Amino acid sequence: MTLAGTETLEAVVLFSEDLISRELLYPEFEAILDGFIPVPDFKGASAKAVYLVVNSNLCVTAAVFFLLDFDGKGMVDRRWNIPLQQLAEVSGKGPDMGAGPIRLACYSQCGIGWHQKKLWDPQMDAAKSSFVQIKKSVSSNRMGLIFRKVPQENAAPVAANAADQQHNTKILKRKIHEHYSQELRNQMASLIKEQRLRISTLHSKQQETVQKLQHEHQQRLQAYQAKIEELKNQNTDLEVRNHSLKESFDVQASKVEGLREYFQHKLKAAQSDESSQMLALQENFKLELDLKVQTATAELREMLDMREVELFYRHQNETALKEEIVKIKQDYQQLLNNSGEQLLTRLEKAGINFVVYHPGAGQFTIPLADLSHYLENPVSYIAKNSGVGERLYSAWFDHYQNPSCNGVDGNGHKCGRALVRIGSPVEFHEGESDRCEHHQLISYKLVSER
Repeated sequence: MTLAGTETLEAVVLFSEDLISRELLYPEFEAILDGFIPVPDFKGASAKAVYLVVNSNLCVTAAVFFLLDFDGKGMVDRRWNIPLQQLAEVSGKGPDMGAGPIRLACYSQCGIGWHQKKLWDPQMDAAKSSFVQIKKSVSSNRMGLIFRKVPQENAAPVAANAADQQHNTKILKRKIHEHYSQELRNQMASLIKEQRLRISTLHSKQQETVQKLQHEHQQRLQAYQAKIEELKNQNTDLEVRNHSLKESFDVQASKVEGLREYFQHKLKAAQSDESSQMLALQENFKLELDLKVQTATAELREMLDMREVELFYRHQNETALKEEIVKIKQDYQQLLNNSGEQLLTRLEKAGINFVVYHPGAGQFTIPLADLSHYLENPVSYIAKNSGVGERLYSAWFDHYQNPSCNGVDGNGHKCGRALVRIGSPVEFHEGESDRCEHHQLISYKLVSER
């Protein structure tokens, strides 16, 4: 869009969470107002918007901070009607955004009072300043504005002589001094107005916060008053009910008292008439009870006697069985002595030897005298002949069968890495020969720490 250098541009920016989310030229904004273009990002919400007037140097000269309501489809509310151009013309001055103090209309500075509630105050914090964001957005020219340059007039002719040049220099100095003095005064006035705007904005925010707190306080107060009224009504109902229950209780208590006196009188009469019957019943009950106790005692004694007889017979049977077991063991031992030893003696006399082979011990002959020891515990006998202990031989034999690392990692899993097989149990060192180099280093480290 190309404009002349002296023209101005109208634009609208939309804010989302105190940050600029969308930039529109005013014709695009009018299309949104007419219902031709929806804005899905603000469905059913109220958006913060700013109407801007931008000059040919891409500097803001006027700004109106207004609120824009959208329906559930993202269309602008048909009832929205704010005279943005009129507010921009009649508004007071604001901060300098590159072209002198701008004309500013917001909640704290509104030229038309009945539109104040439809405006909002800009964010004045340095981190999220609304003016800084607007200035950067307009300067970046993301809307593609192009202004035609206005031809400048030719410079004034050079002074005819040195005296005129000196006079012109004095005049120029005076004008420069007056210009910068005026510029300084304008900057001071702009800063004062900006601070007044900040104070006014803070005051408006404070008033809004106070109004919200007052509204919440009023709502809470009304809720508490309604609760108190409800509790009062409940208390009144409970008092009425309590009074009714008390009267009913008094009536029932009087009836119970009358019944108690009546039955006491009848009980005294019955006691006087039936005292003899009560004594007879008590005596009969005592006799029946004694008879039942005696019968039960006799039955229990009989059962105990039968239990003692059973225990006696069981003891006799156990004794006889133990004697029979001892006799069988003696007969078995005698049978072994008469058969096995004689057979082994005959084999030895005939020159027959018992030769066995075991890994680590090799092939060796078992004397007849050591045969029973060998049969009872072969591992102990072989370890003794190999010159090592039984535990070491068992560890070596496991290594011989499966030469792998027995070290475990931090999770308790076995390493299992293949190792060189140690052929003799004498050369085997438990905890070293059955470990890989890595677990050997860990073992050495633990030993050194200990």
